[in-house]
Amino acid sequence: MLRADLAPRIVPVVLANITRRYPYHDARLFRDGDPPFDPFAAHPAFGNSFDWHSSVHSHWTALQLLSFADASTSDIAGCSAALSAAVIANLSATNIDAEAAYISEQPTYERPYGWAWLLRLVASAEASKCLAASREALRRFARHVADRAIAWLGSMPGPVRHGVHGNTAFAMGLMLDASRALGFVDFEEAIVKRATQWFRQDRDYPAGWERSAHDFLSPGLTVADLMRRMLADEDLIVWWRAFAPGLEQVRALAAVADVPDVSDGQIVHLHGLNLSRAGVLARLAAVGGEFARLLVDARSLFDASVRAAYGDEYLSTHWLPTFAWDAAASIDAAEQSEP
Repeated sequence: MLRADLAPRIVPVVLANITRRYPYHDARLFRDGDPPFDPFAAHPAFGNSFDWHSSVHSHWTALQLLSFADASTSDIAGCSAALSAAVIANLSATNIDAEAAYISEQPTYERPYGWAWLLRLVASAEASKCLAASREALRRFARHVADRAIAWLGSMPGPVRHGVHGNTAFAMGLMLDASRALGFVDFEEAIVKRATQWFRQDRDYPAGWERSAHDFLSPGLTVADLMRRMLADEDLIVWWRAFAPGLEQVRALAAVADVPDVSDGQIVHLHGLNLSRAGVLARLAAVGGEFARLLVDARSLFDASVRAAYGDEYLSTHWLPTFAWDAAASIDAAEQSEP
């Protein structure tokens, strides 16, 4: 399995991320009369890993690694105990309540990307033995974010279709998975309703427009991944044939991006694009049929960028382990489902 090779390489990276304060970037709206702001007091759980959303999904990755270690009955690189301790300390009920209070005061903070990862983290925490003490606080936080997201979806005039943090389809996909795992039926219904309105009739996607220079998500494949979550397999195939009817479109969506400068925080996004594309193509491949051939492309994309997840450049390593792990898990699952 790819995960067996990847896990010992990224465990120390994820542990370093969730215990590292600086450098830290926080995008806060300041109002007249606001007192001086300390981001680490405001973010006792997620004031690490360079920025809030990277911290949230780094904690999600930590939970996946701990679960993998339990399932494989092995201690990953000798770091499992330290990783578990860091997760427990950061995600205490007190810290989570403080994060929730901050979101209440800053209602658009990290919308929608950070919200989506927060919901995915809470969904994963439901089955985590190490977070039993903070499970109720996490669920309260998730319910609050879900309510905000329902209102946001209801007010949006249309989706955001670009390849960075504001991408609507990517956030909705993670939110849909979380809504189902957490039993938030009203949230699931709101997502499915909007996704149907915005994406169900997409046809002849202009794949040649991808990629932009700073993308870490494929605008087209994020829609396909959302439809995969919503449609029966036979309906997904019909949708895909209309969405990407030409071989040149599929080739564009599966193309490996060259990354000329990993020290540039925007250009290095392209490593994330390779890995996020790999994950989506593998999940489509797992459906089988005509999608099965996409698994070869998924492996090529993964191989092109996985090493950036555990290299020496912090602008890569503070966030890429999550996308590498997600892609590896999806490829492993697709390969196991092959006849």
